[in-house]
Amino acid sequence: MRVLPAGRVLLAVWAGKLAALALRALGRAGTHVPGLIARRLHPGILAGVQHPPRVVVVTGTNGKTTASNLLTEALLAQGLRVASNRNGSNLAAGIAATLIGAVDWRGRSRADIAVLEMDERSAKLVLPGLAPDLLVCTNLTRDSIKRNAHPAYIAWLVSSALPASTELVLNADDLITSSLGTAADGSAINPRTHFAVDRLPTDGTRPSGAAVDVQICPVSDHLLEWDYWRYNHIGKAHCPACGFRSPDAAYRVTSVDAAAGTLGLDLAGEVLSARLINDNIVNVYNEVAVAATLDRLGIAKDGIIGALARIEPPTTRFAEETVAGVRLVRQLTKGLVGVACSRAFAYLASFPGRKAVVLTIDEVSERETDVENVAWTYDADYEYLAHAGVERIAVGGVRRHDQALRLAIAGVDPARIVTVAAETDAAEVLDLDGADAVFNLHSVHNAESTGNLVQARLRERLRASGGPR
Repeated sequence: MRVLPAGRVLLAVWAGKLAALALRALGRAGTHVPGLIARRLHPGILAGVQHPPRVVVVTGTNGKTTASNLLTEALLAQGLRVASNRNGSNLAAGIAATLIGAVDWRGRSRADIAVLEMDERSAKLVLPGLAPDLLVCTNLTRDSIKRNAHPAYIAWLVSSALPASTELVLNADDLITSSLGTAADGSAINPRTHFAVDRLPTDGTRPSGAAVDVQICPVSDHLLEWDYWRYNHIGKAHCPACGFRSPDAAYRVTSVDAAAGTLGLDLAGEVLSARLINDNIVNVYNEVAVAATLDRLGIAKDGIIGALARIEPPTTRFAEETVAGVRLVRQLTKGLVGVACSRAFAYLASFPGRKAVVLTIDEVSERETDVENVAWTYDADYEYLAHAGVERIAVGGVRRHDQALRLAIAGVDPARIVTVAAETDAAEVLDLDGADAVFNLHSVHNAESTGNLVQARLRERLRASGGPR
């Protein structure tokens, strides 16, 4: 029997719903505002508002938006009513607004399941009241130095807020993420399952790059050895001194065939062929994380494979098209987050042929008193852009000279770099002649204001040019 909420909860729900109606009438977004108002009236609204029968939280440094969007689409394809904050607002107020939007005016939930993206830094404000059935963590890697400490601290923060009843779906290839929900002696507090990507031909056995956040065994303080190393601290490691090792994964990508657009997917012992949604390694992890979560939610394996055949990542995160014979690739390149930028640069470098790049990854705050710290650029492996195939880079934005300097330090020939004050003008000055692939690398804050306009202008110019010569 459903229990209707108490008066104060219902008042907060009504206030949130009225605020949402007012915002829509005014043509405004403000997706977090209804939750902000509701939390002001009732600070415990996350616990008080009626939840759907099942609640899934998706978090992590990189990939949480894509993974939560893919998971939402897969569940919608199963005919389920899904409450999701996939339009953004992954802090406490935005999550409260999503839950309020999923109940009727009597406070009764109308959804079958909630899929909620959560900023990992907000765990203490969200998890105790929300008490999710499942928490999925894609990874915990080095993030913005303006707001996050070492990823091990973020892991502690998330773990300290976890209800013991929450089941965890964790990345086994990330020794920090896989430590979530464990006691000081390493024993598990929360029930858990793991996902991983088996060794790939491109993997090594020695860490390299600007940022490697796990190198020492957490038990014996001995230097770890790597069975395979992928990037940052992602891979499979063991300690030769005490036997500590990466956990085994019940859900694994066993192979990736980018040419065929398929991957081998081991779902708790049954290996199936699935569509490869995107061959960027971050999205390969997102795909297996979604598959593991769907299985834990009881979705039949053929339903999982069918869902993976249809769903797509958000176009503001990744999109590829062919224009006049040239590949035009739009890629989120998360400014302030060096590891995320490194993944985007590495993916770009993996493309064959001659490449031209628009780079607009400034992180400029709308607050006049705020100052951007450009030290994060030295946590990112700009060296991938020094690849001989990257022939031209147009950098737009107020930090264009900082970006150009970092590119030059990484080994990019300054003659290949052009700078322009306006971000969108970078699409005008980029030399497209002879390019086999053109990349539009933008950040989160300017995905629409810059990313959309740059993509449209590059498309127009490629059409007008008639393609590579």
